[in-house]
Formats: sequence, structure tokens, C-alpha cells
Amino acid sequence: MKKPKISIIIPNYNYGRYIDDALKSVLAQKFNDWECIVIDDASTDDSIKIIKKYIKKDSRFKLIQSKKHIGTSSSRNKGLDAAQGDYIAFLDSDDCYTDYALDMLYNLALSTKADMIGAQTTIVPENYSFVPNANASYPTTNISISNNPVEFLLLPKNYNWCWIWRRIYKRELLKDVRFLPDFETIGDDLTFMLNVCWRAKTIVETPNISVMHRYNRFSVMNKTFDIDKIDWFPKYFKYIKNNMLDKYDFVFLRYFYQNTLKYLLLETVAKPKMYNKLHLESRKILIDSCKYIPLRYLTFKQKILCKFLSWLK
Repeated sequence: MKKPKISIIIPNYNYGRYIDDALKSVLAQKFNDWECIVIDDASTDDSIKIIKKYIKKDSRFKLIQSKKHIGTSSSRNKGLDAAQGDYIAFLDSDDCYTDYALDMLYNLALSTKADMIGAQTTIVPENYSFVPNANASYPTTNISISNNPVEFLLLPKNYNWCWIWRRIYKRELLKDVRFLPDFETIGDDLTFMLNVCWRAKTIVETPNISVMHRYNRFSVMNKTFDIDKIDWFPKYFKYIKNNMLDKYDFVFLRYFYQNTLKYLLLETVAKPKMYNKLHLESRKILIDSCKYIPLRYLTFKQKILCKFLSWLK
């Protein structure tokens, strides 16, 4: 059996209300040399019925069913283990591709020989409905090519670098990379990209749109303020300290730590004050995080603050 050029990995858990749009957008692709692996994470809604409808329609769709709920990270890992394509793409089950997404990304992959090829994302409302457009096309635009992948990691310069689903990746690039089940919010994307980018030799970005990202009011990241948005930070910093410091240079790590700490202070100090809740829980997250941040990468004021906080219990 001929291997596909691109393997699309879609994790799904009880998103039957959206996944029809996601799979419809895959089927509408102008590029047709793909396989689409849907990993259903023990859904209890009508997801399986919808997925099987597409499998019956097109054998390029494949289904892996988990007997018990294992989470997004482990589901994506199952997809990576099963994927046969030369390139890997990720799509969330509540998002949609533009009709030309894979065609655009694959052609850029061929012309640039890049390890990772990315495009941009547009936000669509929760009630968005995908309608195929056979005449859809993408403009020829200037692309960004970098032989220094860490340029795409610098926050807040490129805040959406961790959105894994707007890109395709060479399969060999992900050979030894998997998602970490310990991180089940945005942390899994962050650690994944940190593990990918130091391995990549060339990264390409186009300003054209590849994914329509649905605004889901129930997602963790769209909650106004919730402890789930930040409780993973201590183990995130611990993971980086134990595994990533030798992978990136001092300039990147300095920029990364300084800006990530600014974000953490906003989430654990400013927002609890603004919403007048979860002060003690947020303070503990900040204190625990500072214990794993190497002081040498911080500004003088940040060093003093972090050193003081790391002494607290």
C-alpha cells in the first residue's frame, strides 16, 4: 500500500457537534495525497457515528478508538505512532482547514526543503459552519525562512508559535518527539514545540491562512480567569530546567525566561487581584514556579523577586 505524503492527526473527545466540519474540511482539500487518523478518546456522544460516516465515504479516513479516556496528549501520540506520511499535520476536532491549506504547505515544503512549514490562523465563531469552496486559492506572498528556529519561539514576538495545528512537519523531525501527558492544557503544545524546534534546521512561515480556529467558550484558554490556565507552570519550568537548558543558547533562554515570567506574574498576581479570587492558589503557583527558574537568565529585578519567592513556602 502506497504511503501518503501527509498524515493528518485529529484527537477527539465528545466534539460530535464540531467534528463533521473538521472532517469535511479535510475532504475538501485540493491536495489529495493524505491520510486522516482520528483518535477518539472514549467519546460518549455521537462522534463515532460521524467519523464512521466519513470512513465509509473515503478510505483515507482512519479511526483509532481508546477504550478509556486518556487525554489529548496521549491521543496525539497514538496518531504519531500510526502515521505513515512523509509529513505530519495536526488538526483539532473543533477547527477546520482552509480548502488550500495542505496544498499550500506541501508545495512550500517541496520548494524550500524545510523541516517545519507554518501558516497563519483566523478565529471563527463557535457556530461557524464549514462550506467547501472549489475556487478557493491562496495568494503568492513573501515567506519567512529561518535557519535559526528559535526566532519562532521568542515570546511575545510570536505569541502563537505553540499552535501546533497551523503547520506540517517532516516525519523524521518528530521521530523521537512525543507529547507529554503530564501537560494537558497549553503546556503540551509548549513542551512539544520546545522539543521540536531545536531539532529543526529550517523553518518556513507564510502569512496565508491554513486553519480556521473555532472560538470555544468552554475551553480552558477562553475562561476569563481559572486556576487551570496556570497550574501547570511549576512542572513546565521544572521540565525545561531538567531537559532543555542544553538545547538552546543563552540569548534565547534569557529572552524566553524573562518574558514567560512577565506572563506568569500577570496571571498569578495581576489577574487574581483584578477578579478578586484564587489569591492563595495563584501565589503558590508563582512561588513553586520560581524554584525552577535559573536566575542567570533574569533581569536584576526579576532575580531579586524570584530569589525572594523561592524562599517562601
